[in-house]
Amino acid sequence: MTIEQETFSNYTILKDKLPSYGFRQRGDMLVYERPLPKENMRIIIEYGDEICGKIIDLDDGGEYTNFRISNVTGFGAEVKQQFTELLLDIREKCCRNKYFKFEQAQRINEYIFDTYGGSPDFLWPSIPSYGAYRLKSSKKWYAIIGSVPLYKLESSTDSRKEVEVINVKADSGNIERMLAQKGYYPAFHMNKKCWVSIILDDTLADTEIQSLIDNSYKSV
Repeated sequence: MTIEQETFSNYTILKDKLPSYGFRQRGDMLVYERPLPKENMRIIIEYGDEICGKIIDLDDGGEYTNFRISNVTGFGAEVKQQFTELLLDIREKCCRNKYFKFEQAQRINEYIFDTYGGSPDFLWPSIPSYGAYRLKSSKKWYAIIGSVPLYKLESSTDSRKEVEVINVKADSGNIERMLAQKGYYPAFHMNKKCWVSIILDDTLADTEIQSLIDNSYKSV
């Protein structure tokens, strides 16, 4: 794994924030450049489908790659530190934490952020993967995303495969009907009379889950 992949592996790059950081359009790429302090070198960071970077030695025009060597020391270590600090600064100012492992969970997190603002609060040390989405005014939660072994949802399986689910508040009169459909489960760690769990493995369409989140938000 490269330095770039390690730095951005659990983050969504917000492309619209890159120009204000200093990235400029160059062909199909957004490119950011700056000199290395005290060195006759230049850092170039490019964004197409992902962030990648390189360091150019201005004396000969060649690419300097020694900083990528494992356990590098001396000058190479200094260059690596400056390169990494720049990537971390870009991550802080132009990215959003994905928080969750599975693609649908990440998409639903993006929807909640874009629609209602705020990031999930990880409130429970005993279940650290569970993030609660709360109203700004009352701090009551209207959705919770977290991972759970599949066998705790489906009594017909002993699979310990980890899946991610979202808990939302639902009309108690509709829960029985919902549970008859694939993808819905009795609420895990919540009141089963007014909450329901939905598996985030693309069994249900994003739009259906988004509608349930909207209803949960309004009801809370």
